Amino acid sequence: MDVPRPAVPSDHLAGWRETDATVDEAFSTPVVTVYTHTVVFEETEARERIHAQTGCDHPWQFFFVSRIRLEPSRDPGPMLTKLVRRKAAAGFTDRLADRGIEQVAERSRRDRSIGDTSGLLVTYGGLVRRSIQDSDGTDSPAVADESTDAASHAHGSSPALLSVPITAVLGVWAAAGDYHVAGGGAPAGPPDSGPSDVVDAVAEAIDPTAARETLLDLIDACGRVG
Repeated sequence: MDVPRPAVPSDHLAGWRETDATVDEAFSTPVVTVYTHTVVFEETEARERIHAQTGCDHPWQFFFVSRIRLEPSRDPGPMLTKLVRRKAAAGFTDRLADRGIEQVAERSRRDRSIGDTSGLLVTYGGLVRRSIQDSDGTDSPAVADESTDAASHAHGSSPALLSVPITAVLGVWAAAGDYHVAGGGAPAGPPDSGPSDVVDAVAEAIDPTAARETLLDLIDACGRVG
């Protein structure tokens, strides 16, 4: 099915880059099939600073927006809105899991304005854990995979576990005859553990309160342009 690209607030995305765009069949019921056109962005400025300082490269902050189309076409209504909200929330937790975010738990759920219309806002908490090569300060650490882990043992060093609390936000609303979904995730605070240089760099580069406000602003901006 042809699903138009979701409206993206480009003027709010300085310092972000588009990393993916897909059209998928999200789910199907006996009465309707749901398709999505999703665009994904990742923040680059803080990421590049952390990478330059530590050698650790990780997508610390991400954002996506989706336009939903139904076949056969149906106008948004209470029962359909309830279904879309439930499926969008389930799909978002799957997206978080795909990004390696563990222990995802819903923290709050409330109706609120998104752009120029009413919608649903759901907040989640979670945790990212990564094995980071801790090279006792002589070399820049990197996210460890099997090869770097094996090399670390061969050279007498061992990986350290980087643990970062995550906040994630999801918005769902209807506008111009379509449903829309937007959301993302960012550190909820400084890392709980990990190599000291990575912990310090993340804490210095990313303000958790500002990062969460950025996600909320992006969701609201999508509601205004969509």
